[in-house]
Amino acid sequence: MYRSPERVAELIRRERETDPRVPVADLAQRHRVSRAVVLAALGLLPEPTPVREPRPLLLDPVTDLIDDMLRRELESGVRLSNRRILERLASEAGFDAASLSTLRNYVHRRRPEIRQDARGHSAG
Repeated sequence: MYRSPERVAELIRRERETDPRVPVADLAQRHRVSRAVVLAALGLLPEPTPVREPRPLLLDPVTDLIDDMLRRELESGVRLSNRRILERLASEAGFDAASLSTLRNYVHRRRPEIRQDARGHSAG
């Protein structure tokens, strides 16, 4: 037999009004619904956590420059060290806000992506 969600919610609220001490788990079991459905029917669900905007990365101002360095590195076959990339960022762009570990994390993620992009363009 079909029971509409509105009807189930109404029954749950009515039963809770009759006995305010009845546990949510018992209501869920009696009405064959999840505890979340019971909480929603009783208006007890917590407010959803707001979605935060992603923070800007420290390297955002120079990611294009780093990516260009990694592409040229791939073309030339000469691998740049992370320290050398950081030195070039300081001398060419005046950028010294990032630590070596921050740059290392970015380069570690981007090198394979750039390599993959290069393979995709050469195949097509």
